[in-house]
Amino acid sequence: MHDGPHRRGGGHGHHHHDHSPDMAQRHKRDQAVFHELLRRHDAIRREVENTDTGIRALTESDDPELAGLIRGHVHEMHRRLVEGFSLRHWDPAFAEIFAQKDKVRMTVTETDKGVVIEETSHDPNVVKLIQAHGVVVSNFVKSGGKAAGQPGALPDDYVRVAS
Repeated sequence: MHDGPHRRGGGHGHHHHDHSPDMAQRHKRDQAVFHELLRRHDAIRREVENTDTGIRALTESDDPELAGLIRGHVHEMHRRLVEGFSLRHWDPAFAEIFAQKDKVRMTVTETDKGVVIEETSHDPNVVKLIQAHGVVVSNFVKSGGKAAGQPGALPDDYVRVAS
């Protein structure tokens, strides 16, 4: 299981292999940044607070280069969510967040050392998803590549919409 440019069989909607070479380049660059963040996860701090409508997450590093990578990564992931340019199709936490993207509101505020992200929804089911996705990302920060190889868990009471 990987999240490379080729996807396993079964056409489920619009995925990045349908896009231009430009999109493939973006995906490659995003992957390179993600792997660098995973590799240096020990130098990243993340605090997540669950709210009634989602999460507020602070992700930072004392290393200015790493802080820049975090900011760039978050902005690019936000852009991909808005565009529906999905990734990690094999991971339910990511498949669902992309499937529910129209119900997710994300604001990104840069800090000196990284970002504050507020991810919210008016749909109580999607709030559960946002909070579960927040845990998955926190696990990436905590465990690096070890966590990235595992699919994210969804709450038992979350109602899935992705096929």
